[in-house]
Amino acid sequence: MPAPVDARPRDGRGYPVPAITPWEGDQPQFALTDYERSANCARQRLCSVCDTLMPRGPVWRVVGAGESEAIGGALAAGRAYRNLAPTLEGPGHRACMLYASMVCPYLARPNARRGLDARQPDDMTEHVVRGAVRGAMGAVVGFADYEFAVTATQVLFRFLDVVEFLPHDTADAHLDELRAELAGRGGGTQPR
Repeated sequence: MPAPVDARPRDGRGYPVPAITPWEGDQPQFALTDYERSANCARQRLCSVCDTLMPRGPVWRVVGAGESEAIGGALAAGRAYRNLAPTLEGPGHRACMLYASMVCPYLARPNARRGLDARQPDDMTEHVVRGAVRGAMGAVVGFADYEFAVTATQVLFRFLDVVEFLPHDTADAHLDELRAELAGRGGGTQPR
C-alpha cells in the first residue's frame, strides 16, 4: 500500500477511503464521487486516491474495458489516443492507481459488478447502475497530463497523450509493478 494511502481515513472495516469518496455520517460511499472533493483535487493537482500533490508530469487513471480496448487498439496501430469524451474519474499517482486497480472489487476483476447506482444519473453516469459488469480487460494508463472543467454539477476530466498502458484481466497482474514503484524502481513514462 502506498504510504499516503495508508495515512487516509479508514472505514469501519479498516479500509482506506480515497480522497474523492463521499461520506454519509461515518460511512464512506465507495462507489460514488464527491463533487467538492473532486473539484479540489482537480484545481490543486491532488491525487484522487491519496489527496497529496501530483508533481508536474504524467498522471494515471484506471480505465474499464471499452476505453482499454480503444487505447490498446490505437497503440497497436501506431496511432495517438486522446479521450475526447470527458470522464468523471480524476487522475492520481502511478502507485495509487496501481493499488486502486487491485483493491477496488469493481476495477480488479472482469466479472465484478457495481454495488450501487449513481445518485443522480445523467448522460455521464447512466451506465453506473447496480449490477453493471466491468467487462473483459481493464488497464492502468499513464497520460502526459490532464485537463479539467468544474461545472455547476460535475467535475469533468480529459487526458492527454498516453505514456504508459498496463492492461489487465485481473489487476493482481500489476503486483510486481506496484512493488517496483513503491521501491522507487517504477518506470511510468514510456508506452508499454
